[in-house]
Amino acid sequence: MKKLSLIAISGIIAVFGYLPLANAGNSAWLPAPGGGSVSLSLIYQSAEEYWSGSSKAPNGGALGDGNNLTQKTATVQVKYGLMDSVALDLAVGASQASKVGTGPKKSDDENGITDVKAGVTVRLIDEAVTQSAPSVAVRIGGIMGGNYDTGYINSIGDGGDGVEFSGIVGRFLSDNFAISGELGYRFLNQDIPDVIFADVTGSLILSDMFGVSVNYTMENARDAIDLGGTGFGIEGVPNRKRFWLVEEDFHTIGSTLTFLAGNSTSISGSYARVIAGRNTGEFNIFAVSLGYSF
Repeated sequence: MKKLSLIAISGIIAVFGYLPLANAGNSAWLPAPGGGSVSLSLIYQSAEEYWSGSSKAPNGGALGDGNNLTQKTATVQVKYGLMDSVALDLAVGASQASKVGTGPKKSDDENGITDVKAGVTVRLIDEAVTQSAPSVAVRIGGIMGGNYDTGYINSIGDGGDGVEFSGIVGRFLSDNFAISGELGYRFLNQDIPDVIFADVTGSLILSDMFGVSVNYTMENARDAIDLGGTGFGIEGVPNRKRFWLVEEDFHTIGSTLTFLAGNSTSISGSYARVIAGRNTGEFNIFAVSLGYSF
């Protein structure tokens, strides 16, 4: 049961880790040496309204009838157990973001390769050994900006390179129920605001084949400019703005249902929604993830 539980929870965490608005999602439960997992996630997110500063933009924050800001992403993540308490991870994908009337480009769509993320996680405490304490790990990761244009409302990302550090805690309260959380800090170049990020996930294994979770994710960028504020516009370029310098905060709540298709495979479906934010869209996010553990 414990192996099935780990596969299910790994699938749950993988989905949330892929959401473009949820950069957390790492685990203190590491693969065995020589083992690991490969996951493919397909994500769709759409926003009808957005926050300018901490308030809804004019007209209720509407982006315009039928002119939602949407993004489609396919991403692959690989995790590998290097030794008993050390694991490596790598994630990369492709994405398309769309917003009608963004100009001055000919296309309303932006396509490109997402930021590449790689990291190493070191487990400091293993609950299977201590019994009385939760599993505790630390992670350091590197970020390489993807291949896409920046400065548009439908840009895939901010385009920065950087590093992030986080502490991760996880605890099985029973064979069927676990709680995990992560708290970290991200540094990016090109004057992109630093970010504090966190997530908390509760996971319940309903049977040998099904698992469900509830997840909360947040990002809080350091003080920076607001959408439409001083320094946001670029002189002589009407529709390209300094989106990468904006202070973007958000709080997201979501849930995942995972189906165990075998001893090593899982299929997960997720829904999440941005419930509060600053200079960000009120996104609805849907994701499907296919996972294989070896």
